[in-house]
Amino acid sequence: MHWPRSGRARRGLAIALGALVLVGWLAYAAVFVYRVEWGGRRVLTPEVRKLTGQEPQDQWLALLQHGRKVGYNHTRLIPRDEGFDASDELFLRLLFLEETEEVFSTLQAHLAPDLSLKSFTFRLQAGPISFRLEGSVAPGKLVLMTRMAGEERSTELPLASPVYLGSGIRAFLAQERLAVGETYRLAFFDPSTMSQSLVTVQVEGRETIRLDSRSYEAFRVVMEYHGLRVRSWISPYGEVLKEEGVLGMTLVKSNAEEAVKGLEGADLVRAAAVVPDRTIPRPRELTRLKLELTGVTGEGLDLSGDRQRWQEGQLTIVRQSLNDLPGVRIPWSGADMVRDLQPDLLIQSDASELKGQAAEILGPERDGLAAVKKISSWVYGQLEKRPTLSIPSALEVWRQRAGDCNEHSVLFAALARAAGIPTRIAAGLLYADGSFFYHAWNEVYLGRWVSVDATLDQVPADPTHVRLILGGPERQVELLRVMGQLGVRVVDYQ
Repeated sequence: MHWPRSGRARRGLAIALGALVLVGWLAYAAVFVYRVEWGGRRVLTPEVRKLTGQEPQDQWLALLQHGRKVGYNHTRLIPRDEGFDASDELFLRLLFLEETEEVFSTLQAHLAPDLSLKSFTFRLQAGPISFRLEGSVAPGKLVLMTRMAGEERSTELPLASPVYLGSGIRAFLAQERLAVGETYRLAFFDPSTMSQSLVTVQVEGRETIRLDSRSYEAFRVVMEYHGLRVRSWISPYGEVLKEEGVLGMTLVKSNAEEAVKGLEGADLVRAAAVVPDRTIPRPRELTRLKLELTGVTGEGLDLSGDRQRWQEGQLTIVRQSLNDLPGVRIPWSGADMVRDLQPDLLIQSDASELKGQAAEILGPERDGLAAVKKISSWVYGQLEKRPTLSIPSALEVWRQRAGDCNEHSVLFAALARAAGIPTRIAAGLLYADGSFFYHAWNEVYLGRWVSVDATLDQVPADPTHVRLILGGPERQVELLRVMGQLGVRVVDYQ
């Protein structure tokens, strides 16, 4: 059972793109920094003794897409006797085909007198779906806890040194004499992906920019994050004047009154769709597809392996045969697949509700392939195909019974793992209606890895599923660096 080529089908392809772009902006707005020694150069560690007597810092930025106002960002840093309170709010109005979705995220943190992080609470609200992450620093670790679908879960990330909030960067810039050519390397924790990564910041130049008929002296600073380059203009006092990001998105200095009014919807789907040089007829029926990819080298991507072969800029994808699969029985008992059988903060395969649902779907079925098909059909039939721009939790999706490809892939992964089927998430492109859209699906291990798309109820997935990344939000954010850069030429298809 597959969707017709209709608006309903197109709606099911949009959400991964929106979620990934959102994650990128959240990551930039909520950077946690710690000291890194690198070539003897200084890093962004603020001399906070100069900040003790400062007045509260408060800044509003309007978020634009190609000149149209689509949201805002509001940050505050308030000195307290025992340290600082920091907050960051981001609002986005997004257009998904015929529907509009409003997304609101908040990050509130308590900081020590040296601006290092003591604790934080991150919230993301998109329609009826909410995501909440709390964190607190303990000796040598950052303890994280999620509160979703009425359930609390925790995990720990090791820390080698104190962590800092992004407002500490602005405080540093406010008191430091920046020099053109200066380079800094940062490590940060991103609450929207619950991961740590590195970022490089370079003071590229100094120039005068004009905003609202006014001229400002500014340092031009370039930040590279997962291969994505974000260019910012910072005043000598540390005020962000302008930032240019991906897909025509720009942040511009504003005030409370102007930032929140006259908001339109950002059309991320159209902005990021990759249009190939020619159309592909009957894409769901293909057995083989050969593409030439431009704008990427393959470095840092999961282009090769299983059903895909990447060679000299060309990618060949085949529809997998299920006839020669070994007769895998479930639950899988091998120790080699422990990682892809375990629950995590978003894939709660050990939750009693999901374990019970998996048992109800499968009954006495113990054949791996038959079980995968049953779970895929159940997820496809049970979930309303609805744009749901949030960080997906399997338990929340199971209770809401709605979502797009991220929600389908997370719920499928949880149910399959609960049944003892090694499962992972893949993200990349899917062809539909003349374009490649960003999309998420699954891969299951049945003696070898087999692609599964519960959003379309495909086992195996057709060859127009172009895998770029394997993993959840902590890896999917890396797709930001190819958005707007990736080009596709159709070489051959069968």
